[in-house]
Order: sequence, then structure tokens, then C-alpha cells
Amino acid sequence: MASIALKRYGLENAAKILITVGFLFVLLSWVAAFYYFGHVGKPALLIVPLIFTCVLIILLLVIRYRYTLFEKYPYLMNLPSLFYHIGERGRTDNQSVAFSMIFTVHALVIAFLGLLSLILAISVGSGIHSSSASPFLYAYFAIIAILIVSVLLQYRKIYRKFSR
Repeated sequence: MASIALKRYGLENAAKILITVGFLFVLLSWVAAFYYFGHVGKPALLIVPLIFTCVLIILLLVIRYRYTLFEKYPYLMNLPSLFYHIGERGRTDNQSVAFSMIFTVHALVIAFLGLLSLILAISVGSGIHSSSASPFLYAYFAIIAILIVSVLLQYRKIYRKFSR
């Protein structure tokens, strides 16, 4: 499949919405970090949103240059069985649609990372004022579990759609 140039499709609307949600969560994590920074004055609070902002930017670059990356470095795509099934039919339109759907999953990850950034910033900030463990820590683990399940379900949906 790497020798076939894929037709370039824009992102699905769901991906655009998820990216926007991710940006909003990261923005809110910056607001929370600056709020707690204003009360406590510890610059370490700003590290959390900074890290998540960097991850978000890297993922956005991967999504933006997805076709170029895949055509030049096909081994970066880690769904060989899906593309095997899609490629069996020999229709590059199916391959392009599936490829676009896979990057919607990446956008889902961006939204969840933004949420994790927000929760971690609030957790760190609120933990400074309290000697007890932050209740956000448990939410953090629950969100990671939900993210993993959501990604697997989306990949399953794509696989089922194109392996018939």
C-alpha cells in the first residue's frame, strides 16, 4: 500500500470537534495553573500545561502531515491487519476513508490529553493548599481507562467497517 498515493481527504468533522475540545481543555489547564501560580507563586505549576501543550502540538503536526508521513514512512502506521483487509479489495478510496477515520482517533486522544492536562493542573494546584491526597487523582486514572477503551472501540469500528 505504501507505493499507492492515497487520495487526500480533509479531517472528519468529529476530528475537528475533538481537536477543538482538546485545545479548550489545555487552555483551561493554563488558566488553572496561572490561578494557582498567582496564589502560591511556584513556577513548577506551569510545567503541567506546558508538557501537555507540547504533546498536543506534536499530535497536531502528525495529523496535519499524516499523508506525507505515511507515504514517506509507512512503517509508522501501526494497523497492518486493518490495511491488509482494506487493501485486499484494491480500492484506494476505501483506504483513504479508513486512513482519515484513524486520524479521528488521534483527535480523540488530543481531547482526552487536554482533559488530563486540566485535571492534573487542578490536582497539583489544589494539592498545594491541602495535606490530603487530591480527589482528582482517581478521576485521572478513570479518564485514562476510558481513553484506552474508547480508542480500542474506535479501531474496532473502523476494522469492522472495512473488513466486510
